[in-house]
Amino acid sequence: MRGRSGAVGRFGGRGAVAGLVLGAALSTGCATMDIPQAHRGRMFSRTGLLALYTGSDGMSGPVRDPGSHFVGIYNEVRTVDCSTKTVTESLDTLTRDGVHFGFDIAIRFSADCSDEGVTTLLGRIAPTDGQNVGTDQIFVTFIQPAIGEAARELVAPLRANELNEKQGEVATGVKKRFSELMTQREKKLVIVYEVNVVNFHFPPALDSANLERASQSLLRDKAIAERERVSAEAETMVVRKQLALAEAEVATAKIERIGEALAKYPLYLQYDLQLRLPEIYEKAGQRGNLVLAAPSPLNLGWGSGLNPGQNPYSPLTGQGANAPGKGMTQHAPPAAPAQQAAPTQPAPAKPR
Repeated sequence: MRGRSGAVGRFGGRGAVAGLVLGAALSTGCATMDIPQAHRGRMFSRTGLLALYTGSDGMSGPVRDPGSHFVGIYNEVRTVDCSTKTVTESLDTLTRDGVHFGFDIAIRFSADCSDEGVTTLLGRIAPTDGQNVGTDQIFVTFIQPAIGEAARELVAPLRANELNEKQGEVATGVKKRFSELMTQREKKLVIVYEVNVVNFHFPPALDSANLERASQSLLRDKAIAERERVSAEAETMVVRKQLALAEAEVATAKIERIGEALAKYPLYLQYDLQLRLPEIYEKAGQRGNLVLAAPSPLNLGWGSGLNPGQNPYSPLTGQGANAPGKGMTQHAPPAAPAQQAAPTQPAPAKPR
């Protein structure tokens, strides 16, 4: 009996130990761990009592995608945040002449979440919370130093006035230099999608100078625009004058040709008038107006040797209604009185 009871006691002690081990196993998280969306990770193996403290391999296994993963009793999952983020960084640098110059740079980036990128990041950065490498940690570790260095390289050699005149060149140069630094140093770590210089910060004195310069430039542009407008109007007047002269020459030539033709064919006016008379009378009758018919051109002296432009009513022309023989009786001037003949006296007699 004693032997049996002793055996039972020994087996009971072993069962208690097994129970403790099983409870410890369950309490240490013998289950799964989740990798959130927009994250990737790797297994981090650990050791413990049940593993007899035989050691572990640290980061092991392939890169895992989002989802639930079995980790066992001691192992854990280390993750990398793969989401895209935009950060605006304010920088302050010194120019060559010691003036503080600042500008804001907006950077859109993400971690390189390829298999090689995740492996490299987990090998170089320790997660701040013990499990996840976030975008803020990536920005501070890799991006912030590179953008500061690029800004100093572009701003430091310039004076404040030069920097003020070359804002576009400085912005382009900072973006280019930053991209070069990220490509050279941080391969398979960070992907930079976009870099923009969104704002410049000048000292108050330089801001006042810029405002004054802008005002002067605006006034100068207005003066130039006004001068160009006056010049354009003057050129337009010259062109209009030339056009008017050309039109006048054409009209003069036309009048001369018409005058020559009428002088050669004077009866055409009477013919044209006869063609127009029915229409003239018809319109006048519709309106109840009287019509004063124009006299015949022949009665005005046309066709009687007048030159174009000569007034047919002029008494100097000898033509027209008042000309001699044209409806006006001419009286001859009174004749001078005849001289009386002197009385005839007899001749004296000759002496015998």
